[in-house]
Amino acid sequence: MSGTHEMIMVGVSDSGTEEWLCPRCGRRTLLRRGPDHEKVVLDVGDALAVHFGGRERIRTGVAEIVPDVRECDVEWLRGLGIDWHGQKR
Repeated sequence: MSGTHEMIMVGVSDSGTEEWLCPRCGRRTLLRRGPDHEKVVLDVGDALAVHFGGRERIRTGVAEIVPDVRECDVEWLRGLGIDWHGQKR
């Protein structure tokens, strides 16, 4: 990944649609909240970066998702040359 980038809100239309920008890579999105929630990416920017942001002292962050993987699946992956736990051989 290309790290984490913070998005900032740069404007709100009359309809309430928010425009967000990542000053680091140029990613631009439109966000409509509410029951008809919609997100439109105008400029992708760094597609590998994790983008986060927030407004009015409320911030969203990056969550770490740790899947529950069975040992037999880890062994199967190892047989394919994939080390699930990220340890060097």
